[in-house]
Order: sequence, then structure tokens, then C-alpha cells
Amino acid sequence: MDYPFDWRLSTKGALIMKLIFFLLAAAYLLLFILRWLLSLAYLKKGQSSSSDFQEELYTVVQPILSGDPRLENDLLANLRQTEAVEFYWLIDQSDPEAQRVADKICQNPSYAQRIRVFLMGDVPQGINPKSYKIEQIIDGLTRPYLIVLDDDSVIDFSKMGELTDYLGESVILTGIPYNQERSNFWSKLVAAFVNGNSFITYFTMAEVKANHSINGMFYILPLELAREQKLFSAIKDYLCDDLAVADFLRSKGVEIIQTRVTCNVRTTIKDAKQYLLQMKRWLLFSSIYLKEHLDWKVIILIVLPSFLSFPALLISFFLGWPFELLALLLLLVKAVWMLAYRRLILTARPYPDEVFYEVLNDLVLPWLFLYVLLSPRVINWRGRKIRVTDGKIRYE
Repeated sequence: MDYPFDWRLSTKGALIMKLIFFLLAAAYLLLFILRWLLSLAYLKKGQSSSSDFQEELYTVVQPILSGDPRLENDLLANLRQTEAVEFYWLIDQSDPEAQRVADKICQNPSYAQRIRVFLMGDVPQGINPKSYKIEQIIDGLTRPYLIVLDDDSVIDFSKMGELTDYLGESVILTGIPYNQERSNFWSKLVAAFVNGNSFITYFTMAEVKANHSINGMFYILPLELAREQKLFSAIKDYLCDDLAVADFLRSKGVEIIQTRVTCNVRTTIKDAKQYLLQMKRWLLFSSIYLKEHLDWKVIILIVLPSFLSFPALLISFFLGWPFELLALLLLLVKAVWMLAYRRLILTARPYPDEVFYEVLNDLVLPWLFLYVLLSPRVINWRGRKIRVTDGKIRYE
């Protein structure tokens, strides 16, 4: 039977639902193409930069926490791509595994001469550990530019020449994240969420001059700017440090520049529970951003594309398998298109099975939105329950 729920639908009702389905599908496809065209336009603007990256001007500051099996590989991956960049590693005194990894890497003399390891004391309650640790060492930095980098992130330093265009300017530069973690099913599903949204969100919003946030895993700013504004002291009680950095500096008249420098974020997700916790945290943080920066550009280019597929999929279940296939085909076209786009951008080649995981992510994501909407706005962060309301750290 063409319509599994035909007993509920009159002929007129079925025609109306078909019309709604095609309108939703067309809107979804057109908005995707619009986002991609804007993203591509922004990408092309930056491809004329061929400057050399002046490594001796930069210090990478990385708060390091053990727990991810890729920690040593990720730290080494950044070191191996550079010869003169300085690295400051901020490690908890109570984290012997992270200390062991750092000690092992420092046994290589060519690395040891560029690394400074700081053993940090306990972070006060209600304070963001990342911001607090950077605040403690910022006065000891000597190079003019600061790169804040998460310990699970690997920069493509071959693209860092773009930074030369902004030397001497009081701006904050942010990288573009992607994820090629492939250790298991859940890690690949998280990677699909990042890869399916990153390039058509960050680049797209930059093209329409509505980039109000940064990629907190990787950003660059002049050291003197951070010191003069007492940046990390000002934001240390905020849970969403990336949004806090962006909002604080924008309030001081500092421009956010979205670069084309890619950064591979390779967090290992062990199981379904960790996947759910990770996605809930990201979606709650996104809701804070939307609450503070909602405008027509955000609605058209972020909000609507995130939700249009859900009613189309629901309606397809009522209309029968041909419409279900059409809905899936729409998601498949988007996923294949994005895979081809990533091949254009990334130095590392994407994997073909990323298409499957991106389609699966698009099917799961609306239900995750619903789960986050209906469940308490509480996340488990570093072993503590925190209520996510206005971005500040508020323990339960």
C-alpha cells in the first residue's frame, strides 16, 4: 500500500501533505546550497595568501588533561609540523599520566628545547580550569602572539601563512575545526556532526559578517591584547570559554577574523553514554549562543537548516516509502556534496564512509535537539554537575 496510514488521510489531506513535503525538501536543499555558496565564497577569498608562517613569533599554550588515548599522538603531531614554535603545556599536579606523556616527549632534545611544562595546582571551585591556568602563566610569555589550543587538536600548519596578513593588528583569529577520529562507531558519529556543520557554519557566517563566536579549540591573538584586557581573568567564571572570549573582546571593539586554517579535533568517544553527554553539552552551549545572538541571518542560515529535515522526515512516514526514499536521498546528496567539499579544503583526504555517518547524524540530530529541550539543562563536566543557563559555571 502506498500510504501506510491511508486510513487517516483523505485524498485532499494526502495532497496537502505532499505539497508540504516538497516545500520543506525544496527549502532544505535551497538553504543548503545558499550556505555552501557563501562558504565557498569565503574560502576562495583566503586562497590568495601565500605568505610564510613566521614560527618564531608564536607560543602555543595547551592546558593538558589525560584520559584520551590519542593524547601523546596529538601533542606530537603539532610538534612534528614545526621547528621554532614554542609550546607551553599546563598540566595538573594531580595528573601523573599527563606528566608521564610530557616527560616522554621531552626526552627528544629537539622537542624539549621548545617545550615548557607547568605543573598547576588545584583550580578554585566555580572557575573555568582552562581560563584559570592560562591566566597563571600569561605574564611569563615572551613571544608576541598566543595560540590557545586544546590538547586533542592538531593544526594544519601548512595553512598558517594566512596569519601573516594580520600581523600588527589587534584582532582575534579563529581556526576551522574538522574531525577525523575513527576509533569506533561513536567517535565517527561525533565526527560526522562536526564535519557536516563546521565549514557551512563558520565560513558562511563570516561571509555575511555574522561570526560572533570563535572555535574555542584553536584561536590566536596578540599577547599584549590579552594582557591589556586582562582577558582570562575576565572570563574565568564562564563555562563556555570560547563564547566568553568572543563576547568580551567584541565588547572592547576587537574584530573576530575567521581564518581558513584547519584544525583536526580528534576526541575519542568511548560509548553511547559519552556520545550523549558530549552532544548535549555542545547543543546546550549552542542554545546560549542563539539566545544572545539571534537575528535574521542566524535564523535563515543556522536555525532553519537544522530543523527543516525533521518535519519532512515525519511527513514522509505518513506518505509511504517513495517519500521516505526521497527524504533519505536529500540527506545523501548533502552528505556526498559535503564530502567533496572537504576534499577541496583539507590536506588529509576524507574517508568515503563519512557519508553514511553524516546521513545517520542528520537522522539522529532532531531527536537529540528534542532530548536536550525536554531534559534538565544540566551537564556532567569534570565529574561535577553544572546547570547551563547563562554560560557561567553554576554547580548543582
